[in-house]
Amino acid sequence: MIIGITGTIGAGKGTVVEYLKQKGFAHYSSSVVLKEILRERGLPETRTYMSPLADELLAAYEGGVLHLSHERAEKSGVTDYVLEAIHRTSEADYVRSIGGVIWGVDADLEKRYERSVKRGEGEKDKVTFEEFVEHAKREDEGAGGTGPNIRAVIATADAVFTNN
Repeated sequence: MIIGITGTIGAGKGTVVEYLKQKGFAHYSSSVVLKEILRERGLPETRTYMSPLADELLAAYEGGVLHLSHERAEKSGVTDYVLEAIHRTSEADYVRSIGGVIWGVDADLEKRYERSVKRGEGEKDKVTFEEFVEHAKREDEGAGGTGPNIRAVIATADAVFTNN
């Protein structure tokens, strides 16, 4: 079974992934792949660079970064795995095209900010609340135009979990 995880920044996608890993699922993280590529290019591992790179990969591959993760899963021979995280409806369409389902995770904005700061995953989480809100508008709500629109993906998810 292939499960694609979407969710707003700091909503708890990682918590859902950890649960699924305990149930035997392998995990393929879009952020990990994007950070590897940014590192190779000598660029900072921040949302500012990750989002345009995701757009670049989406232009190069159907499914974008998820295509690369799916290839890794196939090479490893696993059949039950999680693709995390889906930010665009075209990525969700790709996951469905390879036989997957989409799960969405959401939570209140303030709770999400607290979690993001607490987890401290590198430069992407070292932001003020105001910066976090701007990232959320761009990624969660599609305010950036053609890039991420997590709320649109959640709207089409097969299941949605509220994690307050």
